[in-house]
Amino acid sequence: MAELHLDITFDEDNRIRVMPKEKLKQTEQLEAECQGFAEKIGAFSGTVDMLVEVLDGEAAKIEEEKMRAIGQIVCGHYMPRTDGPVTFLGTLSCRSFVAVDVFVVMSGFVTHLAYGHRLATWSLRRFYLRRMGQIVVTTWVAMLTSIVVVLVVPEYRRFSPGGLELAACLGFLRHWARPGAWCPAPPSWTVEALIPCWLLYPFLAQLAEKIQARRLTACFMVLLYLASFGPMLCLYWAQGGTVSWAQFSTSFMWPPAQVADFGLGVLAAELGKGEHDFRLWKALIADLAFAASAAAVMLLPVPGTHAECQEDHNALLSHGCSLAIAVFIYGSQHGSCVAHLLSHPALVALGKYSFEVYLFQWPLQAVLRQLLGQWPFEPDVFMGFLLLLWLLAGLYVEYVAPTTCIRALE
Repeated sequence: MAELHLDITFDEDNRIRVMPKEKLKQTEQLEAECQGFAEKIGAFSGTVDMLVEVLDGEAAKIEEEKMRAIGQIVCGHYMPRTDGPVTFLGTLSCRSFVAVDVFVVMSGFVTHLAYGHRLATWSLRRFYLRRMGQIVVTTWVAMLTSIVVVLVVPEYRRFSPGGLELAACLGFLRHWARPGAWCPAPPSWTVEALIPCWLLYPFLAQLAEKIQARRLTACFMVLLYLASFGPMLCLYWAQGGTVSWAQFSTSFMWPPAQVADFGLGVLAAELGKGEHDFRLWKALIADLAFAASAAAVMLLPVPGTHAECQEDHNALLSHGCSLAIAVFIYGSQHGSCVAHLLSHPALVALGKYSFEVYLFQWPLQAVLRQLLGQWPFEPDVFMGFLLLLWLLAGLYVEYVAPTTCIRALE
């Protein structure tokens, strides 16, 4: 039997040790390092829990705002109206395009909030698939559904696009050449406008993170607002207070026209990084920004007819509220009154399906219009239309949307 050699030593406290002194020190050092690592993991876990809590809170507010914006758009398109002059309350639906601006600014905010910290570890392919994959597929589904409606319903066959036009719509290129052109699922122009924003986002995020000072970030937000709103304002003044629908469609529906508003949302999210505690003055600023946007929509002179809703001074609202929208979204994380009122769980749940509601509104109203022989809808039919629209959107999201397939491609 081999002899067992033990090195018996005494440590500083006169305790017997059977391990060599050098190995004992290495073991104690490793134990200390493991303890430090465990403490760091614990601190990191706490930070992640706090971040998840903040993101959940922001996500709820975003869903509320999405529901409000999409609801205004749908009501603006299809709520009952008269053929006479636009009433005071009718201006809310008449100027529903302002809600699209809310959607664009919010997209920039959400994108930076959700993906800004992941770009360092994600590939561009993974980011683009995660951000655009399901949205693009859902838009194609809405387009194909609209094409079926156009082919089946005789009244809508005049909308049937040619082969090249359809290819341009499906490839999200149609509005680059003709901003006011019709595509199946007409709201798809918004997706076409957002795709360049999402493609540019990784570079916008790098620029946003290089702006260290908060005041400088705020100054850049003002510059982006001037780049977005300035051209339309100058055109309005130069033409003696008139703006045509063609000019409105170019300034609003041409895809590059929305990049500045998207950038406002990105900078608003960058400005809010690390601000998780309550700030009363920022909450008040958020409420004031919301009030300013609402006042601009409701208190500007009422247009004579619905045909004038996107012309002259009304066209100024295409980008005029974008800075106030960004300020509201930024400040609402500090507990503004408006954000609190919009935080009802029912509104949050409805907001989950708001994008699908936005895309599927046209084919559903076309089918109902043909089946019922009614246009505009009577109030009871309109309410039924809204309920059915949200139901179908919810069923699509829960049971049809290709979320799992998109994640598998990543």
